[in-house]
Amino acid sequence: MSDTYRHRLEDQPLDFTVEKDERLYPGFRPLDSVTVHHAPLARPEGLTARREILRSGHAAIVIPYDPARDEIVVIRQFRIGAALTSGKAAALELPAGLVDEGEDALQAARRELEEETGLVAQAIAPAYAILSSPGLSDEIASFFLALVDAETLNGEGGKLDEQEDILAIRAPVDALIEAVDAGSIENGFLVSAAHWFARHGRARARLLRDAAEPAA
Repeated sequence: MSDTYRHRLEDQPLDFTVEKDERLYPGFRPLDSVTVHHAPLARPEGLTARREILRSGHAAIVIPYDPARDEIVVIRQFRIGAALTSGKAAALELPAGLVDEGEDALQAARRELEEETGLVAQAIAPAYAILSSPGLSDEIASFFLALVDAETLNGEGGKLDEQEDILAIRAPVDALIEAVDAGSIENGFLVSAAHWFARHGRARARLLRDAAEPAA
């Protein structure tokens, strides 16, 4: 392997062996203790390390965009992490949820959009993916751009049997990006999506709309 390989600006593989994998807590998101031995990076020899990992799985995140009104639909709901850290328990975020068994991320995105906002995607396509916290969790978050009619939004969402109380809000795109830039929004998924949308969103939405429209 060349000396320049590890300096490329890209995520890369690294050889490793799992020596021990122990379930510490079997909750909604299980917690495991994993002992691994991995190949060297900066050190001359490989390293054995014990790490705890939260098994969060695959999440689908939706950017619901209304191109006619240039609005993105965001939501508020109670979040325990925000409540205990910043005190802002009703922080802004995007419709999102875990991919259920038997469905793929696209199906999950459509389902979560409808459950949390009441909106049905007129067209939807993958945008990008991130590892939300790779030092702590195995969660991968797949983002989808969905075209919606925000005029039909009634403001309510969430499933009562999952103890959800969700307020859905129409946000002008430029105002939402300004709020992110000002530091008024701290949800990582929403901050990431706002930066992506500022550079790519409207153009990608036009392509998605054109692809969804039937040929004349």
